[in-house]
Amino acid sequence: MKEIEGIPCALITAAQLHMYFIPDLKEKLLATVATELDHLIIDLTQVEYLDSSAMGVLFQVQKKMQAYGGALYLVGINATIEMVFKLTKSDQHFTVYADAPAAARAIQGKAE
Repeated sequence: MKEIEGIPCALITAAQLHMYFIPDLKEKLLATVATELDHLIIDLTQVEYLDSSAMGVLFQVQKKMQAYGGALYLVGINATIEMVFKLTKSDQHFTVYADAPAAARAIQGKAE
């Protein structure tokens, strides 16, 4: 976990997010949000592909954060993942920014 302008940011380093990586990812992200962070950026810059189980984890993390008033932001989504989000209408449920600094600036209310 790193911070971008004071906002916690989880960098996902696996190029392929599929069912074999999901248990570990889920455990780490849920442990992170158990501390009730106000904001969490998940950086998907290095992710080339994700499957439905990965999408499920993102939704689960978001739901847990929303339950206590926190907010989840996704950054670094490539064109393939963006298409999956649009086809599944998941893009309507997540706040997405081009990169982590842009998300941090938006969270802090700073102009681009």
